[in-house]
Amino acid sequence: MVKKIFIFIGFLLIIGLSAALPGHPSVSDQPVVTIVYVGEKGDFGFIDQAFAGLNTAEQELDFTIREIVRNELMPDVDPVVENGTGIRADMVVMLGDTMGGYADSVSLQYPDVPLVLIDATPVPGPDIKSVSFSMYGPSYLAGVIAANQTKTRHIGIIAGKNAPGIRRFSNGFVDGAFSEDPNVSVNITYLAEDNSGFSKPDYAGEIAEGMYLNQTDIIFTVAGGSGLGVISAARNLSGLRIIGVDSDQSPLGPEVVLASVVKNIDTVVYREVIAGLNGSFTPGAEETGLRTGGSSLVINPKFKDLSAVIGTRFDEAGERDQ
Repeated sequence: MVKKIFIFIGFLLIIGLSAALPGHPSVSDQPVVTIVYVGEKGDFGFIDQAFAGLNTAEQELDFTIREIVRNELMPDVDPVVENGTGIRADMVVMLGDTMGGYADSVSLQYPDVPLVLIDATPVPGPDIKSVSFSMYGPSYLAGVIAANQTKTRHIGIIAGKNAPGIRRFSNGFVDGAFSEDPNVSVNITYLAEDNSGFSKPDYAGEIAEGMYLNQTDIIFTVAGGSGLGVISAARNLSGLRIIGVDSDQSPLGPEVVLASVVKNIDTVVYREVIAGLNGSFTPGAEETGLRTGGSSLVINPKFKDLSAVIGTRFDEAGERDQ
């Protein structure tokens, strides 16, 4: 069984204070992998995908998982040496596009600890493997579907915040939609200026209802846990359809989720954790996307006929992937 150690930011010291024992050997009886993320598990998306890969690796290698839920308003926690116990992590996994500076500071302090930075701008370092996902391609296909299926010619995007990583989704979606119907209208709403936009399901649901009242009948949600509110709203609004994100979200709304733009984060996390613990870890930067299997568009089986809509567009989307 996985031993999970939860760290709440508000009760811990900053890295400089909690890392008083650099080089201190782990006092754990098995390897320790620290995972750092923003948001909440149970999003049926980005975070859950990462944990799926982490848990699969744990079943194979048997290690302890230490979790840090990062709060940008509080000092960062030392992800290597646990304050108060001296337990030292054997590797660190960081999720999301706000982790760059954090990863850099940890790498400078612990250049011998493998650090995997997932879905963020690459950070150089002797121990850092940065893996980013090109989401333009599958988002382009999602836009094609949205423009093809809308009955009102009004489609929308609800995003957690306006950030480079999010714009890769929205740009692909908009371009795909206009390639299918140059006269379609696309409305984009950002839920917040910071990462709180990824954990506001109630607010996201209200935004979805407002879009619906303004004739939008298909919404692409790129908002982490907030997307759950959009799907929930769609279940109660006749004719509103959703395109999900990060993982196959059709189980959350079998009647309303047309498809999902998926990052195969589980595969990447599993691969890198195995490499980090068995000595084959390779630092550097990697980008994976539609053509290399790092991302995809998953059609809800209930709407399987949509496969024909994008069947001839896959190569086009792959060539435009950026």
